[in-house]
Amino acid sequence: MTVGGAQRKNRRLKQTQAAKAAAAVAAARGSRTDATKIIIGVVVVVLVAAGVVGGVLYAQHQKNQTTLSAVAAKTVAGSSSYPQVLDKANATVLVGKPTAKVVIDAYEDFECPVCKSFEAANFTDIEKQLEAGTIQVRYHMINLLDANSNPPGYSSLAANTALAVATVAPEKFMDIHYSLYQTQPQEGKAGWTQAQLTDLANRLGVSGAAFDKLINDGTYKAQVNKNMLAAGNNQALFQTDSTGAKGFGTPTIVYNGAPVNYQTQGWLETIINNAKTKS
Repeated sequence: MTVGGAQRKNRRLKQTQAAKAAAAVAAARGSRTDATKIIIGVVVVVLVAAGVVGGVLYAQHQKNQTTLSAVAAKTVAGSSSYPQVLDKANATVLVGKPTAKVVIDAYEDFECPVCKSFEAANFTDIEKQLEAGTIQVRYHMINLLDANSNPPGYSSLAANTALAVATVAPEKFMDIHYSLYQTQPQEGKAGWTQAQLTDLANRLGVSGAAFDKLINDGTYKAQVNKNMLAAGNNQALFQTDSTGAKGFGTPTIVYNGAPVNYQTQGWLETIINNAKTKS
């Protein structure tokens, strides 16, 4: 092959290689374009899905807000048959006929879900004995779970409101006590606001300047907190939990100075029967 022929051959070879390289680049660019389209498509699907989920959650939140816009006002039919007496100095309410042989102390927190379970399981029996005049119950409303609402402080708000009701209209105490356990806010979530608690009291028939002042001043909050500190340091009230640890918790039900195992079936009847035997 001559030098000129070799040169022409080399030029043709280089042109062929350049054409192949250009085709490869174009193909690669096309692949990247397709990949980009796929990625964009996936992102759009994810964003749409997120929007749908977000919309569902928002709708559910709005539904819950509507459902929980007010505390249901419940009344205790038989509560007019027995006294409900506030002890202002100690921020407790003694419920029941003074001739009763058995006096039980109940330490409760309106935020406490176990207290709600206790009330659900035992309210009918307790109410029956209150009407019969066989027992009295002294309610200690404390703020053990004040930090467990968002924002903090629901336990104190609810306790102060219940005590304000007991001050202005003592015959309504059991009504608000019962109502607050029937529609209890979830622990760790938002509690009822003061406006909602006041609205509940109003719908139960409690209102007026005296009541509003007790609410606005937070009259009983300091004593409620003091009662909590006293109970938390009173080893006579300590109970043992499932892990074996001892301490104060809610609810604590006390008779003759010692906690009662209220989870034992027939615990209230046993106390009443034992009191009859001793009398």
